[in-house]
Amino acid sequence: MRNLLTLAAVAAFILLTGFKTPQENIEFICMKTHKASNTCHFNFKIDGAKYRYVDIGCRYNKKTDEVIAGVKEGTIALSKDWKIECPEPKEKKEDGASKSF
Repeated sequence: MRNLLTLAAVAAFILLTGFKTPQENIEFICMKTHKASNTCHFNFKIDGAKYRYVDIGCRYNKKTDEVIAGVKEGTIALSKDWKIECPEPKEKKEDGASKSF
């Protein structure tokens, strides 16, 4: 009886804490450097919501691929909303119409 309760407790612990769901719709928007405070702000959109990662000391300034991979794996903690705004990339429209003069 005691072994059964221990097994159930361990199984419940693993099920409740052992799994994390990876984010699917992660979009890297831009990276801005704030030179006065020596911080780099990486802006992301996940499922339409705005998130940011602030790198103190700009260690990942030229390694944006590592930051994006860390966000997709879930190893980098993100904050809600952007502190420094970035212009969002505009989608190009390809309707085949040419300009008439």
